[in-house]
Amino acid sequence: MRLPAIEIYEFGPFRIDSGERLLRRDSELIPLPPKVAGTLLVLIENAGRMVDKADLMKAVWSDTFVEEGALTRNISLLRKALGDTGDEAAYIETIPRRGYRFIAPVRTVSVAEAAVGIQTEPVERPALVIPKKLPAKFTARRVIVAAILLLAALGAMAKFMTREGDSATPTATPAIVPANTIAVLPFRGIENDPSEDYLAEGMTESLITRLASLRDLRVVSLAADGGNKTSGARKDDAAWTAALRNQSVKRVLTGTIVRSGGRVRINAQLKDPATREVYWANSYERDFGDALALESDVAEAIATEVQGSITARDRERLRQSHSAPPEAMDAYLKGRYFWNRRTEDGLKRAVEYFQQAIAADPANALAYSGLADSYSLLGSVELDGMPPNKAMPLAKAAAQKALELDPGLAEGHNSLAYVKLSYDWDLPGAQREFTRALELNPGSATAKHWFSHYYMATGNLVKASELMRDAFQLEPLSPSINIGVGWCLYYSRQYDQAIEQFRSVTESDPSLPLAHQTLGMAYQQKGLTDQAIEEYQRAAALSNNSPASVAALASIYAETGKPAESAKELALLDEMSHTRYVPALYFASVHYAMGDMTKTFQFGWKAIGERCDYLIYLRVEPRAGNLAANPEFIKAMAALHP
Repeated sequence: MRLPAIEIYEFGPFRIDSGERLLRRDSELIPLPPKVAGTLLVLIENAGRMVDKADLMKAVWSDTFVEEGALTRNISLLRKALGDTGDEAAYIETIPRRGYRFIAPVRTVSVAEAAVGIQTEPVERPALVIPKKLPAKFTARRVIVAAILLLAALGAMAKFMTREGDSATPTATPAIVPANTIAVLPFRGIENDPSEDYLAEGMTESLITRLASLRDLRVVSLAADGGNKTSGARKDDAAWTAALRNQSVKRVLTGTIVRSGGRVRINAQLKDPATREVYWANSYERDFGDALALESDVAEAIATEVQGSITARDRERLRQSHSAPPEAMDAYLKGRYFWNRRTEDGLKRAVEYFQQAIAADPANALAYSGLADSYSLLGSVELDGMPPNKAMPLAKAAAQKALELDPGLAEGHNSLAYVKLSYDWDLPGAQREFTRALELNPGSATAKHWFSHYYMATGNLVKASELMRDAFQLEPLSPSINIGVGWCLYYSRQYDQAIEQFRSVTESDPSLPLAHQTLGMAYQQKGLTDQAIEEYQRAAALSNNSPASVAALASIYAETGKPAESAKELALLDEMSHTRYVPALYFASVHYAMGDMTKTFQFGWKAIGERCDYLIYLRVEPRAGNLAANPEFIKAMAALHP
């Protein structure tokens, strides 16, 4: 049987071939689901001509009936992947109520020319041709929600504005990916005992941290944040799908962790991401108190297996582990487990466990770093577990103690950087500490994630987007990092893309209040107030009326001419403040929406006194734009950024 001829198409900086259906921007691979790639090919093959929606759907889904929404979603993903998100279409034009047209010049390149990089002149496209059936390679493997989230975020990160008022939308610089890349799936306990989940999760996280510290190895964590309530089987399916879509991943690390008496054993396997065949396997066992040394053994063996060798410096770094009493190690792992829940109750339990770990092992620098991170998040806006002027000094003291015990601890520098950014408002100091953390552990997704927020605070949204994208590539299934991707888009006033991004997080984990809260914010700035109210109401229901969700409802009711509803929510917020901490910033935002500028600044100055961390983002926060010329606001900004 004669195989169909392979065509290679070039347009702008992009290239796609009809055989492998892989889209590249210069040398960077842009992942696309098969049906999305098929949609692009049909449009390119008919460049300059309108393709009717019905014909396009028939060509892409020749053997399946789908609703028009599936085509709309494909077009949306394509536009984000191509960076075609401006007011005027650059590649794909919508013909209202009829179809779509590919409007960019297209070059057809022969396979031989493509191999040596020769470009031909643009060619005339033939008349409209819709194949009755696309080649068999259009049969897609099942892509579950988490993989859609992965692809949507990669496309959404293509362009970002630098700050309010900039006319250009520069493209983020592609990250450099080391030649050796492995993905790590969550390790599991053999007994399937939920009470031991903290052990497997904590040791997986610690192993990832050790592997990520190696200079020539890139580690992609496919363990979602602990707060994600997706079932274990679905999480694993999502992880394997994400590993398969990441073309740079050569091997997938997975395994089990078994504790028996005072011993712990790690059974590790390296598998092929496509076939899941075992490429390498081994078991390692030590006393539980030497769990960190055990993880070093595993990390060294894996690095040697993947890279062929390991440098003396990396070997020395891996072997610098601290032995701890078993009860200290157990408490530390429980602390990290509850920290990963990212809830107020979870963080308060994390504080208790880290304190237990320190009591059992006063020289445990990692436990001090974990304690610092727990206090930091408790004192952060949205969680609102403690007033920041009470939580953050505790966080700072713990971070400094961690570095006193171990000056080379990357986690300690990252913990201190977060406090300097969010509480001290010491931007140069935060930059130094984040930089040092990444020097010590260049593969830390958390450091890149938090460092991105530093650049948001400075107004450099291009650099913020680069770092957030790097963090996303290292932890593509992390809800908190995916929300971070949305923050970059939101602050850049790219509300359509922000809506798509935040919505993808709600689809991946519908029970996450912050995802609905941020989606509501994007809807509100887009002017879709009904949808915004729905999302704020969902956030309130899921969080048992958190102060943040109540304040959001009070504000939007005021803005939409519903004073009675707004007053009711404000009264509820005031009632809460008598029994728990409610940031003054929330009251300021509600009174601002009500038009009461006197109370807005009354509570605004109180928020500055509380050292509310969200204030550092006011220079990029869209809602603050109307205050830019207000003398009192200018005075407040001077206090934040002297």
